[in-house]
Amino acid sequence: MVLAGHIDERNQLWVTITVGGATQKQTIQALIDTGFTGELSLPLHVAIPLGLQLTAATKVTFANGKESEEMLFTGTLDWGTTASRPVTINVFNSDTPLVGGGLLQGYVLLVDFDKKRLIIKEPGIDEPSVPPEVKKKSKK
Repeated sequence: MVLAGHIDERNQLWVTITVGGATQKQTIQALIDTGFTGELSLPLHVAIPLGLQLTAATKVTFANGKESEEMLFTGTLDWGTTASRPVTINVFNSDTPLVGGGLLQGYVLLVDFDKKRLIIKEPGIDEPSVPPEVKKKSKK
């Protein structure tokens, strides 16, 4: 399965996901943040209505070096061919949902900034292949 995202005018990468908890599911646009090592970060105003399950607390270090003790929640995630898989969610007082490197592990991201196209290939499905001419060059 190939997932299509989009690239905005600031060259930020966005993907549509459906996240759920005990009380509801919501489809949202999330920013791909490869500097975020967790799976998913949700703004407080998105997370509360979902009824997420509190599972742990952890120490996080932000890009600016600030450290904080944050609560972790468990919810479900639907995207691509994966329906209702468990996901660990950080909840922050921010405006933007983030998909982090932890969720993207195993996926292949293909980004074309000129054409403003983002393609996410799922693990083991439709893996990109190396063109024969590149294989020949690398053997020399």
